[in-house]
Amino acid sequence: MKRRHAIVAMVLVLAAAAKAWAQEPPAHDMPALERAQQAQAAYERGVSLRRSDPQASLDAFRASAAAWDAVRSKGVRNGALEFNLGNAQLQSGDVGRAIASYLRAERMIPGDPDLQANLAHARSLVTTSFGRPGGTMLVDSVTRVWHLVPHDVRRDVALGAWVALGALGALRLLARRTPTSGVRTAWNWALGSLGAVAVLFGGSVIADAARTRTADEAVLVADAVTLRKGNGEGYDPAFAETLGHGVECRLLEERPGWLRIELPDGRSGWIRSDQAVVP
Repeated sequence: MKRRHAIVAMVLVLAAAAKAWAQEPPAHDMPALERAQQAQAAYERGVSLRRSDPQASLDAFRASAAAWDAVRSKGVRNGALEFNLGNAQLQSGDVGRAIASYLRAERMIPGDPDLQANLAHARSLVTTSFGRPGGTMLVDSVTRVWHLVPHDVRRDVALGAWVALGALGALRLLARRTPTSGVRTAWNWALGSLGAVAVLFGGSVIADAARTRTADEAVLVADAVTLRKGNGEGYDPAFAETLGHGVECRLLEERPGWLRIELPDGRSGWIRSDQAVVP
């Protein structure tokens, strides 16, 4: 488990509270600061007790998750906080809510390598699996590859490639002498290489933005979830298989107390709204 965002989250919480302090009485802000400190202390306690007292460690991780969630409830929003909340939830065994927290963090810090590693680990703990269409699997495979390079690095490389491509193209247009065939070949190779880098790296950054803007997501946070044909307990199950914690799906429709979802394999149905979290 990666935990380097813990200090970053504390700094961001302090900054958010300091900004709010200029507008509101300090009494409204101190609980958020104290909660953030409690959350981090509880997490560290959970780590230290993991081998010597597993139950006390679990209780500490649950306390950490509750404290980070309390900080969120006070209006503090940043990717590092969501990352730490997801870590505490995952250590607590709450895989579904951990995945939901990581997905929220991904919208704020897309491509972060630590976040991607922990999200991948959380997903590996989901017991329910689906045979998904080849196109989706291809997209997932490509996504895993490009996320090996941090988002900021890919953005900077793409920007640099576009600038170099423009400069090289301008030089070619301004050249007074007709280049020899060897020079033309080298020039074309350089332009083609820069263009490929600009398109691939720039495209991955655009794809990150498109994926993280998706709002129609839901993550199951309960075990033995029955997908039903209608929005009520009286409707027949859509299929015999039940679903478990951490299953990610598309949110198609909301009605009071019920959600209509679509699973990765294309099947759809209704679940109770308390059985899922919308990141």
